[in-house]
Amino acid sequence: MKKHYLSMKSKLTLMFFTTSVFVFIGLGFAIQYLVQSHFYEEDLRLIESNRTSIFVLLENKKISSSEIFASLKSRGIYIWLEKNDATLSQNTNIIPNDSAFKQSKKINEWSYNDGTFRTLYYPLDNDNYMGFLIGINIDHHIRFNKRLNGILMWSVGIASLLSFLYSFMIVNMGFKPLQSLQDRIKQVQPNKLNIRLSDTSLPNELIEFAKIQNQMLERLELGFERLSDFSSDIAHELKTPLANIVTQTHVTLAQPRTPHEYQEILLSNLEELERINKTINDTLYLAKSENDLLLKDNIQLDLNELFAPIVEYYSIISEESGNPIYLSGQGTLFGDKSMIQRIINNLLSNAIRHSEKNTDITIDIKETSNNVVIAVSNMGDTIDEKDLPFIFERFYRADKSRQHLSSSGAGLGLTIVRAIVNAHNGNITVQSLNGNTTFTVAFNK
Repeated sequence: MKKHYLSMKSKLTLMFFTTSVFVFIGLGFAIQYLVQSHFYEEDLRLIESNRTSIFVLLENKKISSSEIFASLKSRGIYIWLEKNDATLSQNTNIIPNDSAFKQSKKINEWSYNDGTFRTLYYPLDNDNYMGFLIGINIDHHIRFNKRLNGILMWSVGIASLLSFLYSFMIVNMGFKPLQSLQDRIKQVQPNKLNIRLSDTSLPNELIEFAKIQNQMLERLELGFERLSDFSSDIAHELKTPLANIVTQTHVTLAQPRTPHEYQEILLSNLEELERINKTINDTLYLAKSENDLLLKDNIQLDLNELFAPIVEYYSIISEESGNPIYLSGQGTLFGDKSMIQRIINNLLSNAIRHSEKNTDITIDIKETSNNVVIAVSNMGDTIDEKDLPFIFERFYRADKSRQHLSSSGAGLGLTIVRAIVNAHNGNITVQSLNGNTTFTVAFNK
């Protein structure tokens, strides 16, 4: 069963709203605490201020207790005098609880009927009294606190609602650039890969995302272009030999032929079929290399010894055009024997096809403490500088004048070389100056 998660908008709105509610509730508790603390301090100050007056009045023999009671009651102060005989003398009919007569530095709060009182007991060193209890009624504090609590609850509720609306609005405003990016990305189609995201109106957090997205679109566009070119090129490479086979077959069937003529036509068709087979095999080889499916050994190879038979074979082919091949240098490398041989096969085959007559082809091997470098050079037409970055692409051919009519290459040889070099963590480059073209392969040791 598919799980449904809240959207980022909803999550951010709820987070902002929840945080605001907790802040408002905390603020409400803080206000309530401060108000109650203020009332407590005021009550304590009032009781303490009247305590001194009571001490003075009780020491004055000329003032009766009834006068003291009347004076205090007029100011809203209640007093209970505890006599030595454990009886009480008071200016009110309110009866305090027993715990109120315990000496304490903190105010004692207690209730009687429907009223709530705060009192503080003071002992006396007097011939008539053991001590006195002084207090005040705090019902007005309680009523104020109730009204305050109601106001705070309504305030928190209204503020929370406004916070929710504000957070919803802010989150939506913050997501507008992301929404515009989403709408722009939706326009990307296989036939509209040239679309790019503008970062002029984006916040800093999305600028890097837009750049990465544009880079991805550039890679996709390049990949689609290469795929389209590859499909076109391979169709062309297969179409030409197939068309030759079909044409020759139709011509052959147009009239009776001698056995010798049939043999020549079959040989010609076989050449075209071998060309098709080579193109398909090379394409499959490249597909494996790009998906890291090539299985390679890792053995130590003596490059001069490995290349010597290949040079000997191609020297026979190059004799007709007067292009001797010279192998020089020494070097060892850990790699796959057949793959390294294929590198030299393809580079030599390419050099022979594009060399001027009566010019040398050289293979130079150099070994240093860090790498092994193989350079294959030939004299011929200079490759245009604009073509050099694409020389290793599939089916890419530079100047048509560099191709011999006898060339059987399908434009995959150099691509395969680069794939093998990459599989060995190496690097291949090409330079072409004044007719001298050099392919340099470097392997790290």
